[in-house]
Parts: sequence; C-alpha cells; structure tokens
Amino acid sequence: MKPINIKIMMALIEKEPGDQYVPVLKPVLMQILTELRHLHRKNSQLGGKVARYRREKKELEDALAMYQ
Repeated sequence: MKPINIKIMMALIEKEPGDQYVPVLKPVLMQILTELRHLHRKNSQLGGKVARYRREKKELEDALAMYQ
C-alpha cells in the first residue's frame, strides 16, 4: 500500500471551498490527518530507539563474549 503524503492531503483539504465537504467531515478529516502525522513522527522516534538498543545489546554481548 502506498503511504499517504499527509502534508499534501492537508493542503488539499484546506484549499477546497467550504461546500466541497460536509461541514462536519472537513474538521474530522483534518483531525485524523493531524493524528496520523503525530503517529508517523512517534513511530520514527521509536525506530531510532530500537536501533540504538540493538547496537548497545550487540556491544554488551561482544564484551561478555570476551570474558567467557
């Protein structure tokens, strides 16, 4: 599945005339896209943490192997 470009989607929704969307739908779409953007950012940060923990684990395993 192709990832959604959140910034482009938000810009398209904001630029549309008010009558293109049901009045309730536009704020809901914007909220969903905002939450999705936050989740993308959080997921990216967690990926970095996991990579760091894996490197640290490998270093510790290597150090322990030297003493055995």
